[in-house]
Amino acid sequence: MGRQPSLALLQFVARELSGARLLIIGTYRDMELSRQHPLAEALGELNRERLFQRVLLRGLTQEDVGRFIEMTSGHTAPRGLIEAVHTQTEGNPLFVTEVVRLLVQEGDLGGEQVRETDSWTIRIPEGVREVIGRRLNRLSQRCNEALTVASIVGREFTSAQLTPLVEEVTEDRLLEILKEALAARVIEELPQSVGRYQFTHALIQETLTAELSLTRRVRLHASIAIKLEEMYGSDANAHAAELAHHFAQAEAVVGTEKLGHYSLLAGERASAAYAYEEALTHFSRGLATKKGQPMDLETAHLLHGLGVAQVATLPLPRVGEAVDSLSKAFHYFVDSGLVDLAMAVAECPLPPVSGGSASMVQLVERAMELVPSDSVAAGRLYAIYGELMISEDLSQVRAQEVLSQELSIAQQVGDPGLETRSLISSAQAALYGGRYRAMSELSQRAVPLADQIRDPRSVMLANYWASLSLIILNDLGTAKKHAEATLAPAEELRHHSYIARADFANDMIHRLKGEWETARKFSDHGLATSPVDSRLLFSRVLLEYEVGAFSEGDGYLQRLIAATEPRLGIEHTFSAMAIPLVARITGQNDRLGIVDAFVEWLSSPTSGSPFVKELESFSMALLAIQREDAIKAREHYGVLPPSDANIVSVFMTFDRALGLLAQTMEEPSTAAAHFEDSLVLCRKGGYRPELAWTCCDYADTLRERDAEGDRAKAIALLDESLAISSELGMRPLMERVLSRREILKA
Repeated sequence: MGRQPSLALLQFVARELSGARLLIIGTYRDMELSRQHPLAEALGELNRERLFQRVLLRGLTQEDVGRFIEMTSGHTAPRGLIEAVHTQTEGNPLFVTEVVRLLVQEGDLGGEQVRETDSWTIRIPEGVREVIGRRLNRLSQRCNEALTVASIVGREFTSAQLTPLVEEVTEDRLLEILKEALAARVIEELPQSVGRYQFTHALIQETLTAELSLTRRVRLHASIAIKLEEMYGSDANAHAAELAHHFAQAEAVVGTEKLGHYSLLAGERASAAYAYEEALTHFSRGLATKKGQPMDLETAHLLHGLGVAQVATLPLPRVGEAVDSLSKAFHYFVDSGLVDLAMAVAECPLPPVSGGSASMVQLVERAMELVPSDSVAAGRLYAIYGELMISEDLSQVRAQEVLSQELSIAQQVGDPGLETRSLISSAQAALYGGRYRAMSELSQRAVPLADQIRDPRSVMLANYWASLSLIILNDLGTAKKHAEATLAPAEELRHHSYIARADFANDMIHRLKGEWETARKFSDHGLATSPVDSRLLFSRVLLEYEVGAFSEGDGYLQRLIAATEPRLGIEHTFSAMAIPLVARITGQNDRLGIVDAFVEWLSSPTSGSPFVKELESFSMALLAIQREDAIKAREHYGVLPPSDANIVSVFMTFDRALGLLAQTMEEPSTAAAHFEDSLVLCRKGGYRPELAWTCCDYADTLRERDAEGDRAKAIALLDESLAISSELGMRPLMERVLSRREILKA
């Protein structure tokens, strides 16, 4: 692909395609031909005759790169590799080919490496270096020197930045040099920005940088850092990220003082813009400069920033790391008498996760002692405290008390932001308390207030809890509107937990309706951000097994078990429910023994909130059903929450679960009554997959009871189940229904 096509080949292609009057010529900027080249002359002649049209081929997309890697290596490429290759090559077909060829040659794309490598560093192949090198060799020595300095400044640079950095070159002379580079298309001028340029390809910048010795590179970074800081003057803080980068590269020469300072500022600016991944890098780098030193104010600020960024980016099982960072900062601020700074740390919201934030409860309790109990500051702390009490499955009564105090303060001072926060926290408390209608009412009251204050976090959470409550209350239409309203603010916040929640709400609505592909899109997006989110994994397990993709479903199930095994609380129940639900779909009970490991904890009277208890009862009821244990079924039939025709479990209607329990207890008439209620509920709510399963289970009960008219009704139910499952591609259920029909015919 690196060779230039011969003139004879071009003429042959032109003759063959002349009837279509169209010749597509793939031209890449990095393989430009001089005007004197025979191929260029031929293209000009063809263009003058107007027999052909030249079509510019754009760079390859990420999907194109992924397919190319798979075709070349014989292995499915992981997303990280695809992104790394696409980012570095920017989709340039020549560069993609050379990079992938090098990866294959060096054995980096064997099956094991593709599966096991989490991060990829892509080296520039020699073929690409040669192409870029030939291009640079056509430039003057002075131009190459200026471009080398520019490559250290960054992909983008300005003439004002270069002028003091390029030795013995005036501003006018520098403009002439840049004009030479522009003509060669090594750099390009950025539109709507006078004097700002960028390298036309990242690999050109990287090639220039790589040609420098390490010592020369470090000294250039040091010179750039010092001169840029002088040039920016009082505006230097606005360029903190840029300066932090150069001071980091020049650490061996200039030390760490400026690096720590600008890393803190860059991290704070990134956090303010919700760029938490970037903030995490800045704060971590800043803290590295403090290693071995006693705690000081700057270190405490770095720890606070790090904790906030960790909350937004780390997977839920690692939330303890964020709490540790926040705690260190909080205690320093308290000991130093900096109450306002300590309050800011205490008000950092944690995602609802059990077992990871117990020490944060103690931190907030200490913070509550520092402010008047009727102050706005106390009100904000009450919201945090109530949420923590709920997520840690601590006192529901105490949580309700502090949330009521928060709402009272908000209404007294007329603070809409605090009132919104109070309603959102109270909605979450209502969920964990099993008060679904209260949850719906509170969250829907919060939605217009959140829109009024235009706080993306409040908008996202108010709509999230509203959508979840309405799913439970069997109103998918309204739930869908609220779920969709979570997506934009979640993306704006770039907070992993919020993105996962928004995608989960939308994924769940579409999965419950049998809209598998749409559900998969939300699932894929959420899991790309939060790979161990137990909600998303649980929903994906059910989806893949429902459509008969057992291998894919098993992969997600293994991830779910691995993600939830070490922890307690609501996350634990997802594995406990997923395994018997999968067994129900497949008819295979070989994994049920795994659930036994959870049973002792699930049976504990202090193991969780009413909502968690409800899910636990549900999971153990499913276990009894799958094992056909009549004694356990009768026990759980009495424990499972009473049926409410307006309330549906997000996994299986309670009525169908009660019907299956009654069926296991060999009480077919009782089972039939529950199945009838489930049919009404599913038809009203549009839960088509659940409707298909209810029809099949109901038919089993009627076949076993075998009263007058039962056989005919069972056949009708099976026909309806088969029609739905066939349309939705639910292969396991289709096979089950067909086997039932054969039995009835016999």
